[in-house]
Amino acid sequence: MALAIAKRGRPYSVAEINFATDSEVKLRMRFYAACSDFHYREIMALSRALGMSSSTVENWKYKITFPSWYIAIQVIDWVKRGKPMREVPPWQSAVDMF
Repeated sequence: MALAIAKRGRPYSVAEINFATDSEVKLRMRFYAACSDFHYREIMALSRALGMSSSTVENWKYKITFPSWYIAIQVIDWVKRGKPMREVPPWQSAVDMF
């Protein structure tokens, strides 16, 4: 198949962005790397701790959505600390309500 090269028309513009030095991109990549190996237990633990839906946390794993910067930094720190969790007996949540 022949390769056609257009020599007519208006030139177009491309933004010059160095993604290697952009701190926002670095934070996103660190966040998504931290979330990439989440299992059901971690997803549920985070969703309960943050008070959000488990599908929201699962969307982070698959790079569909991104949380606020504060939450992203907290999640990265939680993963760095080894994903600490505490076990809550089923009756304790009912006792805490009263």
